[in-house]
Amino acid sequence: MIAHILGNYFVENKLITKGQLQSVLKKQTGRKVRLGTIAVSEGLMTLAQAEAVNMLQQSIDKPFGDIAVYKGFLTDTQVKSLLREQGSEFILFMQNLSDDGLMDVPSFEAALKQFKIDTGATTTTIEAMKAGSIDAIIDTYVGDILPDYSDHAGTAVRLVTRIVEKNAYIEKAYLTDDVSALPSGVFQKVVRDDGSSYYTGLTDKDHGLSAVAQGFAKDQFEEDELFIIDASGEFLNCINGLFCTSASKDNRSLEIEPQQFLSDKNIPSVISGTSILHVPIVIGDGVTDFVIIV
Repeated sequence: MIAHILGNYFVENKLITKGQLQSVLKKQTGRKVRLGTIAVSEGLMTLAQAEAVNMLQQSIDKPFGDIAVYKGFLTDTQVKSLLREQGSEFILFMQNLSDDGLMDVPSFEAALKQFKIDTGATTTTIEAMKAGSIDAIIDTYVGDILPDYSDHAGTAVRLVTRIVEKNAYIEKAYLTDDVSALPSGVFQKVVRDDGSSYYTGLTDKDHGLSAVAQGFAKDQFEEDELFIIDASGEFLNCINGLFCTSASKDNRSLEIEPQQFLSDKNIPSVISGTSILHVPIVIGDGVTDFVIIV
């Protein structure tokens, strides 16, 4: 994710062109192998064990390595070793820019310093982002815009990268106040034990629902409107179900109502709210906003 975020920042600041970025990102593809694949190839896990961990990630909000250790498939030492073998996305990105003659290391470091200033990220956060921490990226791009709901947004982003598209990335989150301006999408109501509630949704911004559905359904994807609505709605249900499960461990009781598709014209008659958190998620050529409406 960090390569896409920094790359787009470099494009916006005219340090490289969009075409140059796409060329560099293509070189990133395939160079970072999934942890489970490495573990199986080295005989540390069986294929069945790796697939079992992948399935568990759909219901447990934890990285592959953490789950593998919990299940007794790997040790902490083995996970650390495997992570080193994966290669650093950040270092690969810097190396590819340099190899293509687009940005030498001093220029890259200067641009990174300006990125830190422009985003308000701390040195600790930058280091965590360089190490591939999605949580650090979420803290920087979502931050305290709607602080009581940042954990929920984080769950959505993590699940997108784990299940829908590993190369998905987020853009800067923002706040609006007009539900009538929302595009069509799938939405779901979350109800607290005190009766108060809020809505979450995935909007059909720039073919976003199709991108979500295709990544979620994989080989079973069908280019059909009803299929896209059903698949993206089911994925939203996965996000909220996982968040509610995590919340219960903190003694927070949340219930979710059935998800529903709403056209832009119908949204104001069903959903009300004056604070709308938008977290744009880029998935391939599509963009969806994960929204929280309070």
